[in-house]
Amino acid sequence: MHIRRLGPGDEEIVRRLATGEPRTALLEDERCFYLAAFDADEPVGFVLAYELLRRHGDPTILFVYEVDVDEPHHRRGIGTALMEELARVAAARGIRSGFVLTNKSNAPAMAFYASLGGTRPSDDEVMWDFRYEAS
Repeated sequence: MHIRRLGPGDEEIVRRLATGEPRTALLEDERCFYLAAFDADEPVGFVLAYELLRRHGDPTILFVYEVDVDEPHHRRGIGTALMEELARVAAARGIRSGFVLTNKSNAPAMAFYASLGGTRPSDDEVMWDFRYEAS
């Protein structure tokens, strides 16, 4: 298995990893980190994260948007390897911290993020969704 950051020219790989019609323009954005794990030449998992600018504290923070590994490749350390490579990429860019959102009811995700050394600021589970429509 090997991991690499995707960029322009990797649109077909993004399509192969997608469950719907993918947005490949994100490959052009330097603040978007799309890392893929490959078994031989076959993409089997990915992590997608964004570098967010901040107004206070550190200049940027990493938002881990999505982590996914194909079912037949679960429990092989691929998700961990993706997150570790993401940490290396972030550190190389000077990003000192990051966060991910999930639900307390998602036991596998909760265990996964804890196994990576993630900490929860509190037991509160708060997320608000907003929809913005053009007028």
